[in-house]
Amino acid sequence: MMVYILGFDPSKYTGWSLYSPDRRKADGNYSHVQCGILEMPEKADMYYTADQIGLKVTALVRRIKTELGIKPDFAVLEQQIEAQVSMQGRGQSFAGSISPWVASSAIVATLSNHGIPYGTLMPSSWRKSFFGASFKPPIDSKGKKDWKSAAVDECERLGIQLPKKKTLAHNAAESCALAISYGARDMKVHAGRYHEPWLNLIQARNERAEVAA
Repeated sequence: MMVYILGFDPSKYTGWSLYSPDRRKADGNYSHVQCGILEMPEKADMYYTADQIGLKVTALVRRIKTELGIKPDFAVLEQQIEAQVSMQGRGQSFAGSISPWVASSAIVATLSNHGIPYGTLMPSSWRKSFFGASFKPPIDSKGKKDWKSAAVDECERLGIQLPKKKTLAHNAAESCALAISYGARDMKVHAGRYHEPWLNLIQARNERAEVAA
């Protein structure tokens, strides 16, 4: 049975993706990757956002089971920074800084209820895994590294179909990068019961690589 990995870029407009390393190997490309956005009403408060993200992730897991007959083997989320809830002076509102935590909590609670193991990667980790250690992102109009457009460009280069809404496409693109980076060595697995499933995935990946060699 083929392995499937869910990716989530948590925020009020959470990006999600579904990637299979086995499909990529069989097809020789990434065109099978599915992705999208868990959109929220603009004025939704944090309670409603958590409520709806939980429901939307449940619907996503059920749709995957209906369409593919499988339950994802693992999920990868972008790891949140604990100090993120106090980011005054960095041009980000309180709601903007706490939304990723709210979304992350709703997602992992839902995954746990469905028996789907999960882990998290820091941005620096999945970027290194996805782009390569020597990659340098473009610079935006404010003089900052534009990792969002870099993720969009790379996903499009790989043949992944992103959402048409350009203002949100980067969330889906980063979720794809997270799923594809599931084998990164510094994956943080937060619950002991998920260590073995993740190690089994890595072992299976390494065995496939040895056979291919």
